Amino acid sequence: MKCRCFDNHTHSYFSADSRMSITDAVKVAYQKGLRGIVLTDHLDYDAPEGVTEFTFEVPAQQEAIDREVEFLGVNSADGPYGDFQLLKGVEIGLQEISMPKIRKVLSDNKFDTVIASLHLIDGHDPYFGDYYRPYDYRQAYGHYLEEFARLIRVMPDFDILGHYDYIARYPDYKETTIYYSEFSDALDSILCFLARNGKTMEINTKTYQLFRGRRPELDIQVLRRFRELGGEALSFGSDAHDIMRIGDRLDWCREMALAAGIKYEVYYKERKPCFIEL
Repeated sequence: MKCRCFDNHTHSYFSADSRMSITDAVKVAYQKGLRGIVLTDHLDYDAPEGVTEFTFEVPAQQEAIDREVEFLGVNSADGPYGDFQLLKGVEIGLQEISMPKIRKVLSDNKFDTVIASLHLIDGHDPYFGDYYRPYDYRQAYGHYLEEFARLIRVMPDFDILGHYDYIARYPDYKETTIYYSEFSDALDSILCFLARNGKTMEINTKTYQLFRGRRPELDIQVLRRFRELGGEALSFGSDAHDIMRIGDRLDWCREMALAAGIKYEVYYKERKPCFIEL
């Protein structure tokens, strides 16, 4: 059964690492049969020296989305795209030093969806590899998860926890997967917070693609534990930065969610959850 999923994690040309136009994103997502997409462009303040600061002008992004909604006739059942939806989002990069800026941008603007992610840690961007050098994989992954658990309590104003296993994308370790059995304490701290506060986690398909000869896997036990702790729905996201990856493997996300005992996908509109039965 093919599901009309919502792609909750995509990046337009407002993200420093994307050139994808909003028009193209909508057209491709619609052609692929998706229910809608959320443009969750990057806001990562206070980048380490030598690393690009992934920020954008939020009013300009939101005005551009409004123009496309009107031009394309989306978000209206009477328009040419039917019930397809284009929503406003942001992917916030959590760092202690950035909290005042994060709180201000969230209070000054209206988003449909806020994703909280952890891209920069201990003054490093893991993409470049320096973060991993002092650690073995258990220390590197464990410290990342513990910091994530701490920061979401410092800044709880979000809807979706972004790619909890982002840290497994870029190291040279042969251990490519974050297993619940190895990191249960840190993962439970994250999952309990989400379930008890009505938030969700995502299956982010970009993490599970081949990169530098490595392909991390999703440990379904993490999803099952989220369900045990009271989590009722998951968010699906391609983390697309180009049109080729819009909606990538969202049917697989659905299969994984069902196998873990989760019966609903969720997307957010005006920061309120909207559930889709799987």
